Amino acid sequence: MKILQSNAGVLTNYEVLALFRSRGAGKDPTCVIAAVAPSEFKVYDYLEQTVASHQTIEIIHKFVEDCEKYDLAKGVMLNIVNIRPSSAVEIDPLIQDCD
Repeated sequence: MKILQSNAGVLTNYEVLALFRSRGAGKDPTCVIAAVAPSEFKVYDYLEQTVASHQTIEIIHKFVEDCEKYDLAKGVMLNIVNIRPSSAVEIDPLIQDCD
């Protein structure tokens, strides 16, 4: 993989998980395509237990498009995508002046 532009932007948990999967990450550390650090296995295991493992890029794009009318900051959108709150109680701390 060649880095075209470092620090070009932030990634969702889904995108990080997709990167690990493209490199052959899985539960079996002997079946990887590229050299993987032990910390990457821990991150992969963590992300597999989050909502990122159930998301698709289409779902994320549709959600972002649907929320454009609310004029939310990119950081807020990233948190919502990564956490995927399921109730008003969970979303209230993520958005200031959420009324």
